[in-house]
Amino acid sequence: MRLRTFKKGHPGLYSVIVGVIILAVGMIIAWQRYSVEEQERVREVSKVLEIIEQRIEETINESYSAALLLALTVGDNGEVRNFEKIASNLVKNHKSVDVLELVPDGVIEYVYPLEGNESVLGYDILNDPKTRQEVLLAEESNFIYFAGPLELKQGGLAVIGRIPVYVEDELWGFSAVILYMETLIKRSGINDYADRFHFQLSKINPNTGKEEFFLPEEDPIKYKISDTLDLPEGDWKLSGTYVGPNYALYNYYVLIGVSIFLSILISYFFYGILRQPEELRSKLEERTRELFESKEEFRKNSELLQSVLESPKRLSIFSLDKNYRYLAFNTYHEQSINDTMTTKSIRIGDSIFDSLNESSRSVLKECYDRAFNGESFEQELELLDRNGDLMYWQNWFSPIYKNDGEVMGITVISNEITSRIMMEKELEKKENRHKALITHSPICIHEINLEGELISINDAGLRMFGIEDINDFLGITYPQLLGEEQSVGVLKLFDEALEGKDSEFEFEVNERNFISSFVPIFNENKEVIRVMGMTQDITERKKNAETIERSLQEKTTLLSEIHHRVKNNLAIVSGLLELQKNELNDERLSEYLDQSIGRIISIAMVHELMYQTHDLSSVNVRSYLEMLLDAIGSTMQAGGNDNVQFEMDIAEYKLNINEAIPIGLMLNELVTNSFKYAFTDQPDKKILVSVKGVGDEVTITYRDNGSGFPEGVDFNTPRNLGLTLVHAQLQQLDATYQAETENGFYLQFTFTIKGIGPHSSFG
Repeated sequence: MRLRTFKKGHPGLYSVIVGVIILAVGMIIAWQRYSVEEQERVREVSKVLEIIEQRIEETINESYSAALLLALTVGDNGEVRNFEKIASNLVKNHKSVDVLELVPDGVIEYVYPLEGNESVLGYDILNDPKTRQEVLLAEESNFIYFAGPLELKQGGLAVIGRIPVYVEDELWGFSAVILYMETLIKRSGINDYADRFHFQLSKINPNTGKEEFFLPEEDPIKYKISDTLDLPEGDWKLSGTYVGPNYALYNYYVLIGVSIFLSILISYFFYGILRQPEELRSKLEERTRELFESKEEFRKNSELLQSVLESPKRLSIFSLDKNYRYLAFNTYHEQSINDTMTTKSIRIGDSIFDSLNESSRSVLKECYDRAFNGESFEQELELLDRNGDLMYWQNWFSPIYKNDGEVMGITVISNEITSRIMMEKELEKKENRHKALITHSPICIHEINLEGELISINDAGLRMFGIEDINDFLGITYPQLLGEEQSVGVLKLFDEALEGKDSEFEFEVNERNFISSFVPIFNENKEVIRVMGMTQDITERKKNAETIERSLQEKTTLLSEIHHRVKNNLAIVSGLLELQKNELNDERLSEYLDQSIGRIISIAMVHELMYQTHDLSSVNVRSYLEMLLDAIGSTMQAGGNDNVQFEMDIAEYKLNINEAIPIGLMLNELVTNSFKYAFTDQPDKKILVSVKGVGDEVTITYRDNGSGFPEGVDFNTPRNLGLTLVHAQLQQLDATYQAETENGFYLQFTFTIKGIGPHSSFG
């Protein structure tokens, strides 16, 4: 931005105009920041709800497994065998289960544990109007049906899952599992977020048709986010809202106050400067330009804000007799065997070993024999499929008893976890690569323990301090390394890092200047366990900075330095996110960090191009997008998609930074999504990116030949961070768009170049 040189006269009017403009810009920035922070709260609630939903569904699935195994105690003659023993093992091995029941002919006759539940023995649930309807629903569904939450006869609020049990094709009764609401809430993790969120769990009562609430109601809280749990008995609704401290409004008023103060202050100085010679007026123009650029940079940085669940797990369930022959199996087990082990159909009475290769037989036989010896246990197994590829399975083994207590067979429940294991191994490879990057980084990277002793350093650090043997470095302190005088300020900032604060400082050793950053490293309990330091030799940079300050280089050099510093800062942020990700064990959070790193890199590339070109007011979109797509493609193809072809038809023209960054962020999201989800087994994988411009209108087209969006996902109704970010950038560009999500993905959007900041021009 460049201010015009005002002629003499009317200095008061000009100063008032400048003050009003600054106040208006400040109020716009304040409102945008307030809106972004409020939206972040909504996204944060949505993330927490996804986590709680996943935990609730995992608890319900575990209870379903227990109810299914309990039903196996009913023999072909309708007699119940070894109820106490099996129920005891099930309660012990299924932490979410509180009570197990067998209900022959609708009357509760078997309860474990009996203590505290004696009052329900003999209770006829079919003749009680309060329970009859839901019991009949369980019978009609011929599957497990979860009723409740409801008040138990023996006291307490609980969820009850019932499975109909048939003997010789006639209804014998029900196998039931009870989860107290205290257990369900504890395992859901709701209390872990009670300091910042309030939740409510509700359901439509099938008897009354009214919505009932099962968590303490805190009126007048309005739940901004709600979701529906997909459970066998129907829809439960889990709602939540953020109730922690709201700093958004406080920050809004602070920014308004700052804007008012700055508008008055600058108007006052502007009035005085207009009355001074031309030299003073020129300096005012320079200062005002810097102020507007700082505000614009603040707005951009404020926009860089960071932002489950799959259906019940598919389980392979089957039973074997003591000769390893099938007694029963479900459809998913048959499908799994045919997909991975054999092309032959399996039947009741077949030996399971006929479908397995030699290596898998020996591993599984050992587990089967343990179960035949009366042991119930869980074990992860590594098996080879018929093509020789590794597969990983999580298995639960449990014996089946006769009336006399003798083991007559076993039941096995299996869940394929190959994808999870492979992702864990891939994560381990990435961690090793990150360690190698640190080791060979040109920046000195070292770690300090809580006692202030240096415990690690990379090769660049050894060279920087002239240390040949790393053992001469390990265990020493900063006073020993830098001297008492230089270490005073360093130790002060180190103490701040121990308090969880990031810090940065400069120091001098042997007439060379260095800059160091202290970053605290936290454990899972958010406790500082060590501090990481990054040190750069800035001797030459400091000399150049002093030279620049003395010579007052032209504004082009200053703007270039700004882009350079922004790019470096974004690189440091990206590096810190990579290091923080290495401390996490949660794959989902690591994936979120990877996505954030990609977005930061797409922004940093804009500043890199701005820095490398002589024209600092615009960026060459063709160079930017080719470099960005090449970087994303290289990263994603290293993960396994090594045959994806890019087809680029990009016109060579220039846009300002306000238009280039949203385009880069959108393409980063779209390309990453195509690599991760669009391509399956087709050999010809292509991504097309086209950029055309006519006059002031720019049209960008993105297309892949993948599988398209899965059923139930609507591009126009974003429900995840990626699609939300794409829609946010479309809104920022004020673009019109059209999208197709079947037979591949297609998105075309058009926007008009606006005169905000440096103007765009085709070249």
